[in-house]
Amino acid sequence: MKKWILAFAGLTLLFSAKSMAMGFYLEPAIFYESGKGNVDIDDSEATTKGLGLDLKLGMHFVDSMLFVGLDGSYSKPKFKHDNTGYDADATSLTYGAIIGVQTPLVGLRFWAGYVFGGTLDPEESGLFDVKFEEATGPKVGAGIKIFFVALNLEYMDLTYKKGTGNWGSIPSLDDFNNKVTMFSVSVPMTF
Repeated sequence: MKKWILAFAGLTLLFSAKSMAMGFYLEPAIFYESGKGNVDIDDSEATTKGLGLDLKLGMHFVDSMLFVGLDGSYSKPKFKHDNTGYDADATSLTYGAIIGVQTPLVGLRFWAGYVFGGTLDPEESGLFDVKFEEATGPKVGAGIKIFFVALNLEYMDLTYKKGTGNWGSIPSLDDFNNKVTMFSVSVPMTF
C-alpha cells in the first residue's frame, strides 16, 4: 500500500499545474536511410539507400520532457531488386505520429510512433516501373542531444499494402515489406 501512495504522490508532483505547462515543438532533420525488404511470394530482396529530410511537429509537456507530434519524411533513395536487376532512383514519403521523452540524463531521447501512410515510387528501369502505396507500420527511435543538435537512430517496419505498375512475371506487388534504419542529425526546438 505504501508503494501505491508513494507512486501516486510522485505522479501528482510530476503532473502538477506548473510542470504541465506546454509549448510548441519543432524538429527538422536530415537523415541517411538503409532499407531491406521482400517482394511478393518469391521472397526476393529489395533495398533502399539514400538521403532524406524529416520533420517532427507538435507539443511538449512536463518541462519539455514529454513531446507528442506529427512526423513526416521525404527521401530520394536508390531502389534495387536482386532478382530482376531493377535499379532506379526513387521518391519516398511517409507520415505518422510520435510520442517521446527527452530525459534530463545526458540528453538521452526516446520515441515511438506509427506510420499511417506513405509511398515508395521508383523510376522506370528497363522493363520495370512500379509504385508502392499505403505504407503503415511502427517507427521507433533513440538519440542524444548535444547542445542544440541531436544525433538519432530510427527504425521503421513498413508494409506497403498496394503495389501497382509493370513488374514482369511477378503476379502481385501487394504487401511489400521494407525494414528501414535511419541515422539522422536534427535540431529539436521548443517554444
